[in-house]
Amino acid sequence: MAAPAAEKRRAALRDHKRKAILAAARRVCDAGGPEALTIRAVAAEAGYAPGAVYSYFDGIDQLAIALTAEELGHLARRMREAAERAKSPQDALAAAAREALAATAGNAPHVRLAGRLMSAGDLPADLDRAVTGRVIAVLETLGGPLRAATGLAGAAAHREILCLAAFLIGLRVLEGTGRLSALGFDRESLLAHRLSSLPGA
Repeated sequence: MAAPAAEKRRAALRDHKRKAILAAARRVCDAGGPEALTIRAVAAEAGYAPGAVYSYFDGIDQLAIALTAEELGHLARRMREAAERAKSPQDALAAAAREALAATAGNAPHVRLAGRLMSAGDLPADLDRAVTGRVIAVLETLGGPLRAATGLAGAAAHREILCLAAFLIGLRVLEGTGRLSALGFDRESLLAHRLSSLPGA
C-alpha cells in the first residue's frame, strides 16, 4: 500500500509544480505581455531553475499554449455560465457573446498571446491541435445557443458561429484600441445589430 500512496504524493507534487509554473507564466505575461514570456523569465518568477521548467514543458511554445488553453477554458466556462442564467435561447446567445467581450476586455496580454499562437504557421502539429481544440470549445459555447435561437443546423449553423466569433474578435480589437468610439459606435449597439441580423433571430 505504501507504493501507491507515494506515487499519489509524487503526482500531487508534480501537479502543484506545474500549476505554479503556469501561474508564474501568467504573471510574466500580465506584466510584460506575450513578448516577455521566456523560460528564463518564467523560471525566475516561479523561483525555479530554468531546467526545472523544462521538466514540465518542452519549450516556450508548449508553455504558452498550456497557458492559452487554460485561459480559453476559463473563457468558455464564463460564457457557458452566462448563457445558462438566461431565460431564452436568444438571451443565452446574447449573454454568451457579451461575456466573451467582457472577459477579454481587461485581459489584453492573454488575448494577444492567443492571437499570436493562432496565427503562427510553424507550431508543431500536436501543439496546433491543442490550440484548435480549445478554440472549438469556445465556439461551441456560442454554438449551442445560436442553434437554439436560430433553428440552424449543420454547415449553415457552423458558418454563422464562425462569423459571430470573427465579429466578436474584431469588435474586441476596435474597442480595445479606442477606435470604436472614435468611429461613433459603441459595443452594445453593434452587438445587438449583429445578433438581430442572424437568420431566424
